[in-house]
Amino acid sequence: MVQEEESWVITEDLIEALMVIIKSQSDQDKFNAVLEFISEEVVEIIEKEKFDLLALLLQSLHKLFSQKTKTAQDWQRSRIDRFLKDLSRPETFQLISDKLLKLETIEIDKLKALGQTLLYFSPAIIPFLVPVILQSSSKEIQQVLSIVIVQLSQRDIGPLEKIARKHGTEMGDKLLVILNRLQGDRANNILFKMCDHPSDKVRRKAIKELVSRDSKYAQRLFSLIDDPSKEIRTSLLEAFAKHKSTALENLLLNYLNGKSAPKDPDQILACYATLGRCGSNVSIPFLSKILLDRGWNSFIGSGKLIYREGAAIALSLLDIPEATDVLLKASTSRFKVIRKALDRTKTISDVSGENTND
Repeated sequence: MVQEEESWVITEDLIEALMVIIKSQSDQDKFNAVLEFISEEVVEIIEKEKFDLLALLLQSLHKLFSQKTKTAQDWQRSRIDRFLKDLSRPETFQLISDKLLKLETIEIDKLKALGQTLLYFSPAIIPFLVPVILQSSSKEIQQVLSIVIVQLSQRDIGPLEKIARKHGTEMGDKLLVILNRLQGDRANNILFKMCDHPSDKVRRKAIKELVSRDSKYAQRLFSLIDDPSKEIRTSLLEAFAKHKSTALENLLLNYLNGKSAPKDPDQILACYATLGRCGSNVSIPFLSKILLDRGWNSFIGSGKLIYREGAAIALSLLDIPEATDVLLKASTSRFKVIRKALDRTKTISDVSGENTND
């Protein structure tokens, strides 16, 4: 049986011996005694930063008593589960956090070993890993911990939700790296909150990610089409433009046909270009009216050249026979302002190109 000795030096051989001993224990009290010894050694291993041995120890225990191991008894599995939960206490988490902050980038082997080890802990460790991500200048440490947080959050996203509420603004881009790898309504709700982040860069990335996940989310984000930030408005329209959507098409038609229609020339053209990319023949009557309306009406409202140009762009991007017919009709119009609007279709890339500086 294992005796408590301060002279013990944890090694791979000792871990192997401990596994042999604990595997052979049919007496629950003796089994618990071995686990108690191991629990004390875990703290010592963390103190000495021997993370490769910690990984080996926890991996060995998991392998011996997992559900896949037919020889393991239920009471043994239950005790191992409780052992791991007992390890998942704030003091242990804080010790790990402190050690991580002291790790150097060059200690990549230690980092990888610790990353493997952290997956055996409870998701409750997440709040102790976030400060390391925020304070560490090492990209490697940030990357490893982000992956760990993703995998732990897949078991329970609750701790990450609390962190997002408390440190979402501070984490910003680093939180998005984690959220982009998580699926589900709870992860998406955090992403929606990131759309209100002080940083336009963070907001832009959150918008892009949400719309790419489900075009229906675009409807919830549509109010951002009038956002004070041109960068956000542009990003939103670029995200919309990637999806053929009746819902988006109707939203854009109502917007362009309503009192809140944009006044900024660039925004006008961008909205029409987006309509052309996400729309259908449903938009033809509206676009035809804007483009072909009487030339003498060009000095007021939707008759202005910029709106005709927008309609011409949308029709060109729709790329359907009905749209082509309208454009052909416009090309032979006796009104110069209508024919001139078609010139804008030659520069479509200038008004609908994507911003890839993420």
